[in-house]
Amino acid sequence: MKKTESIWAAITSVIGLIAIGLIFGFLFGRSTVDTKEAIRYIKDDPVTGTVTGLIPVKETVLDDPVLPLLFDTVYVDRFIYVAAKVDTAAIINDYIASREYTPVLFDNPQMGKLSLSATVQYNKLSEVSYEFVPIYKEVTKYKVKTVQPFVSGTYGTLWTIGVGGGVFYKKLGFEYQYQRSLRDDRAGHSFGVKWMF
Repeated sequence: MKKTESIWAAITSVIGLIAIGLIFGFLFGRSTVDTKEAIRYIKDDPVTGTVTGLIPVKETVLDDPVLPLLFDTVYVDRFIYVAAKVDTAAIINDYIASREYTPVLFDNPQMGKLSLSATVQYNKLSEVSYEFVPIYKEVTKYKVKTVQPFVSGTYGTLWTIGVGGGVFYKKLGFEYQYQRSLRDDRAGHSFGVKWMF
């Protein structure tokens, strides 16, 4: 009878210790929270458009332009002369040729990408098309508990039982257990350190 009473006394004291530990751990755990944030860059929908009817803001005529030349070999008596004259056909072909340019003005992983498409014909920039793919920064903040309480119970093959609890601070845990022998009335305490991976 005495052994049963001592076991019940041990169980009730352990339950009381667990209740106090849980209340303390709950209050302490709510007050210790770290805020972390995750940053990611997300591509948005592209913005496109075309600009036509461009008017030059400045025109410059060079005094000594470089023109395409057409070389012709002339034979007079026994002499060979090389005559050079302006190649009008090359100038006309250059004038009527349509040239397209597609430069990428910038491609920044934090801002976006801006591409141009320009057409030049008849010595004029006839149209410019653009495509801008913006990238925006998304910041997600979340809370992580730095202190987390836990409860534990053990049974040993040497006829011992243990009940306790503790707290994890980030990844390091501290544990206390009240242990009692089932064969006799001996009781003890156990302290432990834990590491969470």
